[in-house]
Amino acid sequence: MKKAVTLLFAAVFISACSSEPEEPAVPETTQQDQTEAVSDRVTRMRSQAGEAPEEPVQDLGDPERDLPRLQGQFAEPGMGLANLVDGTSPEAFAESLQRIASETSPDQYRELDSSLRYLRMYSSAAWGGLPGLYESLDSMSGEEIIAHARRLQAERRSR
Repeated sequence: MKKAVTLLFAAVFISACSSEPEEPAVPETTQQDQTEAVSDRVTRMRSQAGEAPEEPVQDLGDPERDLPRLQGQFAEPGMGLANLVDGTSPEAFAESLQRIASETSPDQYRELDSSLRYLRMYSSAAWGGLPGLYESLDSMSGEEIIAHARRLQAERRSR
């Protein structure tokens, strides 16, 4: 009986191993599908080549909970960092940042944004929340905010 079961098992095993696997069903593609795929590829190549200008990042979100994500819109350095921020409310602060972003280059605004994010993490004014940080920065220019963040950074490094 053992020999019969062993032979039967061996025969099933050999037949299963020797059979060729089934090829997966390949869906038929129509001419329209191929045309769409080519046009998608061309569109992607154009956008990668930089022919289509990117829209500047504009995400205000909830200014009471998070700093707005903006991007400078000038090709050359502008005078936007000389504008004063209004820290009387989160909405007013977000509008001030929009005004500054509209008059600065991406590099200038990136420096201001980096300074704001640093102050959010390490300034004691932000410990109670962003509205406290906004109030502490009220009537400061973008340049003054950057200088304030640099001073705080230097103080922290010297400890």
